[in-house]
Amino acid sequence: MANNGEHRDWVETIFKIMGGLGVFIASIFIPLVLHWNSEKNSNNQLYAQIVSERERADADLRAKMLENLIKSFFGDASQKKTVKEKITLLRLLALNFHESFNLKPLFEELDSELKGDDRMELRKVASEIRGKQEAMLSQVEDGMFFEMTILEGEENGIMIPPKGEKAYRGHRLGIVATEMDKDDDYVKLRIMDMPEGNTTTGNTSEITFKLSDYDMPFIDNTKLFNHTRFAITLSKDIGKDADGKMIAAVKIIFFPEAYMSGRDRPYLDEMLAQLRQTK
Repeated sequence: MANNGEHRDWVETIFKIMGGLGVFIASIFIPLVLHWNSEKNSNNQLYAQIVSERERADADLRAKMLENLIKSFFGDASQKKTVKEKITLLRLLALNFHESFNLKPLFEELDSELKGDDRMELRKVASEIRGKQEAMLSQVEDGMFFEMTILEGEENGIMIPPKGEKAYRGHRLGIVATEMDKDDDYVKLRIMDMPEGNTTTGNTSEITFKLSDYDMPFIDNTKLFNHTRFAITLSKDIGKDADGKMIAAVKIIFFPEAYMSGRDRPYLDEMLAQLRQTK
């Protein structure tokens, strides 16, 4: 019995020691954990604030730049710009704001005033901007990019994606060039969206639009169901084939509706990466 009593005393002593040790450890580590979490949250809030302020400063700077460029472009009667100055100003506008604003009306207005080499120079500016946007959209992970030629006429329509290739999120486009004009460099298109396996949005839908050198895919695109958009651009001057038929080279780009432009994405990507690192 004495041994049993001594054993109980020994066990109780161990439990008391462990309990005291646990309280001691908890008194050290719980404040440390709370402090660490608090510091992590503070860092996240600070980083979010810095990014927000940087974006605000960038937006303010771009707003002032846009205002000054617009004023310079239009000017007044006493500040008439030369053709070269107008093209340079429009190029500055396009390079800095092509992801946010539809500059097609400005291009078309200036194009109507120009002839010959001056008009070709303006179209080179548009081609430069269009190429930048096409390059960015062609790299979208969940996108599709096609470069095709199309002949004028109902009988010469094309289907994108072609038969034998997987439809993009249930979409195939039937594209017909109803009219082409080499001098003014435009193509009138009729587009038919032919959903595959879709029973909720009805049958084939149809749209028509006039495609020119000044259509930019970031702005001039069409929304479809399944969170999808597509854009069509001219890739070369309109011409004639060996048989004398009007022909145009076009690019067709499918991309997700939620796609963000390159100007916006770095801010978000940096923030998300930073937040992941601090988890």
